[in-house]
Amino acid sequence: MPVITLSREMGSHGDTIALAVAERLKLKLAGRELINRAAREAGAPEVALAEIDELGLLGVKPGPAALQLYREKVTEAILMLARQGNVLLVGRSGQIVLADWPDVLRVRVLAPRETRIRLVQERCHVTPEIAAARIDASDKARADFLKRHYGVYWEDPQLYDLVLNMVHLDVLTAVDLICLASERLEHPDEKRLQNLLTSEAEGCECR
Repeated sequence: MPVITLSREMGSHGDTIALAVAERLKLKLAGRELINRAAREAGAPEVALAEIDELGLLGVKPGPAALQLYREKVTEAILMLARQGNVLLVGRSGQIVLADWPDVLRVRVLAPRETRIRLVQERCHVTPEIAAARIDASDKARADFLKRHYGVYWEDPQLYDLVLNMVHLDVLTAVDLICLASERLEHPDEKRLQNLLTSEAEGCECR
């Protein structure tokens, strides 16, 4: 029962990749609805507004108690979905909550700033300046979420098993890589792996 977490930068094709992976592997796609459900259960709708409002247009500032309760409810929702399996979790700190789960594939999708600006500009029909501002606001909101709730840095590669830089990859290649990694994680080729490790050990020179 595959479980994948996917963190993505705005304008990196991350949402498109997540949708395609979920369709190919027949996984439930879980993302922003976690915010709404967790906030409702926590009785803190202002937290949902604050976390959805990546551009900071609403000016909502939840208190510490509401944020803590919200984090607990998000964690509960992620753990419940992971236990059920067959799910792709988009954002919302899945890579942190499931960091110690051995059978979870943690993916990050990123792209050069120029590529991201161009994609946001084309999809949202805005100027390059507005696209850049949206990207900066989104990056800050997502980085602040992990720093505020979990004390980690969004860009830390050690949070992920697979980091895809879309500068030279197309969406289909990224989808292929994620699906292959997930399938190998769930059904490892033990014999092939042992042969590889044996060959590596025999070719190693210790000086």
